[in-house]
Amino acid sequence: MAITDYIGRKIDILAYYTAETGIGETKLEQTMTPTGTGGVITTGIQKLSQRFTLELLTERGSMVYRPTRGCQFMREARLGYLRTPLDVMASFSASLTDIKRNLQLEESESDSSDERFASATVISVSLTGGNASVYVQVTSQAGSTRTVIAPLAVTI
Repeated sequence: MAITDYIGRKIDILAYYTAETGIGETKLEQTMTPTGTGGVITTGIQKLSQRFTLELLTERGSMVYRPTRGCQFMREARLGYLRTPLDVMASFSASLTDIKRNLQLEESESDSSDERFASATVISVSLTGGNASVYVQVTSQAGSTRTVIAPLAVTI
């Protein structure tokens, strides 16, 4: 992104470093300050994708002072309910209502449309051994999209 992409916007700290477009699949480093930097900021569809991922991977009720944040997706994964791609798709679809509500409640009309949530769709689910990868396309109100990959451990 160019410096002009940040003018007049609220920024966020990039929690999943190396999350860049056009580089294919890459392992992300979860850190607030990558080695040699003072931190990295994000905005736009990347910021929205990060917000979506955090909401998906937060178990509903796990935040003491924010009990409605998150969704049931991680709880169902932890309890071993996600055994097939169909189970993952069903859990994701059920969780999407909570995710959408939570994301839209924290947005305002003054936020840029490429940072405001419109929808999310599962593109595919991959189950290998005790691991699953859920490929989700996140779409902003501006129509921009980003594919996120949510890895999780599952019981087969």
